[in-house]
This record gives sequence, structure tokens and C-alpha cells, in this order.
Amino acid sequence: MRTAKVKYSLKKMFEQVTTSVAFYPAITALGMLAIAWGVTYLDKISMGKSLLDEAPFLKVEDASTARSLLSSLLTGLISLVTFTFAMIMIVLTQITSSFSPRLLPDLLRKKPNQVVIGIIIGTILFTIVALSNIGTLPAGPKVPLLSTILATFFGVVSLLTFIYFIHRISNEVQIGNILNSIYRAARNVIDTELNSGSYHEKWEEQEEFHVVKSWDSGYFDKITHNEIMSASRKSGLKVRVLKDQGTYLLKGEPFLEINRPLDEKTLQLLQENVLLRHQEMVQENFLYGFKHLTEVAVRGLSPGVNDPGTAIQAINYLMDLLCRLQQLKGQKVVKHRDGTACIIYAPVPFETIFYMCTASIRAYSSKDVTVQTTLVNMISKIKARDEEKKHTCLLKKELASIEEASKQEMKTQEDVDYIQALLQHAREEHQG
Repeated sequence: MRTAKVKYSLKKMFEQVTTSVAFYPAITALGMLAIAWGVTYLDKISMGKSLLDEAPFLKVEDASTARSLLSSLLTGLISLVTFTFAMIMIVLTQITSSFSPRLLPDLLRKKPNQVVIGIIIGTILFTIVALSNIGTLPAGPKVPLLSTILATFFGVVSLLTFIYFIHRISNEVQIGNILNSIYRAARNVIDTELNSGSYHEKWEEQEEFHVVKSWDSGYFDKITHNEIMSASRKSGLKVRVLKDQGTYLLKGEPFLEINRPLDEKTLQLLQENVLLRHQEMVQENFLYGFKHLTEVAVRGLSPGVNDPGTAIQAINYLMDLLCRLQQLKGQKVVKHRDGTACIIYAPVPFETIFYMCTASIRAYSSKDVTVQTTLVNMISKIKARDEEKKHTCLLKKELASIEEASKQEMKTQEDVDYIQALLQHAREEHQG
């Protein structure tokens, strides 16, 4: 049992480290520091001088000139890092106050931004090493020629990457691009699920299943399939998931079933491969995409922000995702090559997702004709793609809720009449 907990803790730690904002900057900076030591060795054995003999105009052989050059470069790079981190903090503060704090993890994990910071910090370390070697090398020239030239080159590269960083961060802070990024991430995951062929409308197992309780608290994020499938091929283990992905679990809460009594070996396997997190990653679970888009829409409709255009864009993205989501029919079943089940997920809760999205937005948009119109249009298009009429009752109830809210909140009769006519048209389309 102790081994399982250690492995599970190490796996969670690995996930946290590799998704941390400091991971790529640290790797890049350490790589450039290693390069600095390697170049120092080349200067020590005078190989750098030999290489630069072919380009004498690049040589900086005067120690005071080299020291002044590298000192100025180092000062500028430190100022650049300070300005970069200041910009990042301003952007994060703006996103948190104007949109949603749940967007921060996805923005912080952007690899290009992290690599830019790593290059600048790495150049600082490289310059420090080169500066410390001027007049101190036990052998070779007084000025580390190759280190000086490369430090200058990396300084120019850092300036270019900073310009790229300014361009990128100015685009990423725009709410339209943020919404588009969330939408595309969720859409790609849903499309992958649709093309997987793993969903079955009716899947039943005749075996007796035993309940497994949660061994920790956290968001049920995902299951790593490979090790469980490998163990399942040997022992015939089947796992049935009782909770939806993204559900927050309390320790001791039932959330799995297995087709045999729980023993220590099986519990260890589950603890190592069922990930419970405290972060919401859209790339791992598309349900978070619906949540994030809804939160941005609600924040845009709040009196403090008052940005209905953002809410309308978020609703349009939700409309597309909900139309795709209702095509995921039944339960996801991860199977072996012979067709036997290994992991059986709970059905996708379309009704719950739809209601939570529309109810949250409706509560804040009942006075806005444009947003209400967009909601009605979303419902009409979802209904048009509901070929099996599974969600007719749900959609009619939502239209009735919009009608009730508009009558209570809208102050002018003209707005009420417009929404009434729009609702009547939507109902006639449904009946047709």
C-alpha cells in the first residue's frame, strides 16, 4: 500500500512539474548554462581563437572592451527580464479580473512564452559565465573570444524573442483569441472522441461488480489506459466508472466498480492510473471547456465588465460544442482487441451540461435582447440536429424559462414582444 501511494505521489508530482510555468524556462536556461561551460572549455584550449581567425572582424581582444560590452549586455538583459515578468503579471491580473481565473493555467502553460523566458534567462547565465572568464582563464587568451561573440549573438536572439513575446502576449490577452483557444481545444477533444468508435448506446455486463471508494479528494480527471489494459488482459479486470470526468470527489466517496473483490494489488493499480487533480485542463477533459466558456460569458454579462459581445461569442462557441456533444451517444467503452470491455465510462451528461450552461447565462442576460436572441438561436440549432428527438423536452423547458425570465426582467414591452415572437417561431420550427 505504501508503494502505491509513493508511485501515485510521484506521478502527480511529475504532472505538476511538467505543466509548471517554470519547467521549460528551467530546462532552457540549464541547457544554455551547459553550453556556456562547453564554450569556456573551447576558449581555454584556444580553439575559439582558431575558429575566429577566419573572421577577424568578430574578435574582441581588448579585455576592457569585452568587459564593458558584456556588462552592458547583462544589464540590458536583466532589465528585459524585469519588464517581461511585469508584463506577464499585468496580463494575468487583467485576465483574472475581467474574464475568469480558471483561464490562467492554460495561459501559463503556453510553451512559446516559457521558451522565450528560458532563452533570456539562459542568455543572462551565459553572459555571466563569459564575463567571469575575462582575464581569469588559467590558460588560453585573456579574453574568451568565442564566449564573448556567442554572448553577443544570444543577446540579439533574446531581443528578437522578446519582440516575438510582445506580439504573442498582445494577441493572447485579447478575449476573442482566448475564447477561440478554449473552443478549439474542447472541439479537438470531442472530435477525437467522435472518431474513436468507442461509444455504445447500450452496453451491459452480466458480471457482479464491487464498489471502489475514492482514496483521495480531488477532480476526477482521467484514467491512463495502458497499464490497466495490460493488467486486464492477464486477470480479466473490468472497471466501470460511476462519476463523470471533472466531478469533484471526496475521500471515501464511491466512484468506481470492478468485476472482482478489491485486493491490495488492484487498489495499487487503480491508485497509480486514476488521476485526481486540482486543476482544470481542457486538453485532458473537454467538459472543462464548457465550464470555462460559460464562466467567461457570465463574467462578460456582469455589471462590472458589461461586455455582451464577449458573451455572444462564448454562446456561439457553446452552440457548436453542444451540437457536437449530442452526437456522443451512450457510454465510452475502452475494449481489448477481442472486443471485451476493460473500462466502461459513465454516459456523457448532455442534459446536465446544457442546463448548467444555459441556466447560468440566462440568469445574467434576461434584460439583454441580443443575448437572449442568441440563446434562442442556439436552442433552435441544437434542436435541428437532434435527429432522434432525445432532448425535445429539455429544449422546450429552456425556451419556457427564457420566456418567463424576459417577462419579469425586461422593462419595455417592445423587447418582450420581440422575444415572444422569436420564441413562438422557435416552437413552430420544433413542431415542424
